Amino acid sequence: MSGAPANAPRDGALLSEALRQVRRHRGLTAAETASRMHIAKRTYERFEAGRTRLNMDHIARFARATNCDPNAILMAVVIGAPDFARRCCDNRMATILTIALQKFDARVGDRVSDLHIHALISAVTDMFDGLEATLARDEAAAWLKAGTEDLTAKRPKPGR
Repeated sequence: MSGAPANAPRDGALLSEALRQVRRHRGLTAAETASRMHIAKRTYERFEAGRTRLNMDHIARFARATNCDPNAILMAVVIGAPDFARRCCDNRMATILTIALQKFDARVGDRVSDLHIHALISAVTDMFDGLEATLARDEAAAWLKAGTEDLTAKRPKPGR
């Protein structure tokens, strides 16, 4: 018995939606993407439709062809959120996390097993909370700027 709910989307469906969103976000057709990947259009169509096994080479080629984050495509499937691949096209969030994890693993090696689950949860959630706080600051600054412009526009002009 697997832990996935019976109505959970299949990996192929998640991958398909992630690929389609990225391709459309980049304004590419299936034919253009296939050409950039150096594969037949029919092969690309099966890949984008999620009708093939997970193919790391195709994901890497797709990422190069669309200038997107290949790790975000994989993580989109893992977390069940195909939108994640499109959201991370430009900032490479999943690749940044993967590089940091790789460097951490190289530094601590087997000692990683000594880390307590509470410390791991705390560190990771603190990191994401900090990133979210950065977004909130950006939103607050945008709100203040828009409000100031609105106030300025409604004030009487000098020299009436």
